[in-house]
Amino acid sequence: MSVHDPKNVIENLRNHLAAHDRPLAFLFGAGTSSAVNIAPAAPPGEKRGYEPLVPSIEPLTKRCKAAMENLGKAFSNAWELLESECRKVNVENILSRLHSKIDAIGREKLLGLTKEELERMERTIRKTIAGAVMLKEETIPNQLPHDDFAEWVKRSGRTVPLEIFTTNYDVLLERSLERAHVPFFDGFVGGYEPFFYGDSLGREDLLPSSSWVRLWKIHGSVNWQLVKRSGRERVIRTRPTRTGEMIFPSHRKYDESRKQPYTALMDRLGQVLSRDHALLISCGYGFGDEHINALIFSVLDNKRTSNVIALQFGELRFEDALVKWSTERRNFMVLGENGGVIGGRWGTWQLLNPVDVQTHSFMDTAFDSDASKPDSTDASLEEGRSGKMRLVDFNRFCKFLNTMERKSEDEL
Repeated sequence: MSVHDPKNVIENLRNHLAAHDRPLAFLFGAGTSSAVNIAPAAPPGEKRGYEPLVPSIEPLTKRCKAAMENLGKAFSNAWELLESECRKVNVENILSRLHSKIDAIGREKLLGLTKEELERMERTIRKTIAGAVMLKEETIPNQLPHDDFAEWVKRSGRTVPLEIFTTNYDVLLERSLERAHVPFFDGFVGGYEPFFYGDSLGREDLLPSSSWVRLWKIHGSVNWQLVKRSGRERVIRTRPTRTGEMIFPSHRKYDESRKQPYTALMDRLGQVLSRDHALLISCGYGFGDEHINALIFSVLDNKRTSNVIALQFGELRFEDALVKWSTERRNFMVLGENGGVIGGRWGTWQLLNPVDVQTHSFMDTAFDSDASKPDSTDASLEEGRSGKMRLVDFNRFCKFLNTMERKSEDEL
């Protein structure tokens, strides 16, 4: 079996992140929000439990299914029929399928429901999602990994704008960027009712300078609303609401599709990734959105200087679809706890040189070596060549960013 040296991987990633003039983007998924653990402290000698601040896609799907059961047997049956139509069952795919049924229905029933009942089903799902991701300030921990990320962004001093894409509906990123006084642009303009200005996403002359972060919420947000003003519909940004009306799946259709959020934001992702030597780092994204995946792989196949590094929480298996996709593309790197695909080659982690007293301070944040202590004997260090990649955890990744920045400042 092939092996990869995690130290080389970590050092190369640090160098990429330190290149301030290289196009850099992040793709954050639900795992970045569910990485925040709010479980109470464990009693002495026991391991702390896990209770996410924001549920990931799987428990969120279960909540929506339970909401359908509360509506009655007809709605529960309709949900199960939608599940049978999805290759990958999650609430976003189900919501996409459901909306396509609403578009197609006439006077007859679909899924055993009338159009009005299907619309009620859709509203209930959206409200359930919104309720799960709307957070009261007092429930949010004092320190979030998002805060660490925002602090790194603030100090990074990039000459090329940083672009952040997220499929999350919550506003944790916005909150942390604001707390760190990091200016960001999210496609909305105005002061009274900021409205989504789709033209700005395709024109660099309409976008702010590199001192501003660009934040793109591909799947919508809990603080977006669709309103009618002067006979025209527009998307505005407001306070978070429980309606969830602008939580939208990829199949959602709009009257002005090229200018409405989903299509414009997808176009933006393609534009950013297509730049020469662009790097996209994904974290907390499980590659469950077929349309985002298709766009990413299309760019990687046609633009060999573009690169993607996927940080995947948990262990990887050689049989995983993501591993297969990565072995087919040398510019698509996938890192998991136990191994990864680098340059199209799958391998497990094995240090070329064991972590020692000189390297442990740098390595320990990013890699959990089997070496017992920094002052271990040479014999025990020899046994410590394996271990787990910690960077795939959003909490650890954000700490690594700040460690890297402090290190580079000390070296200046």
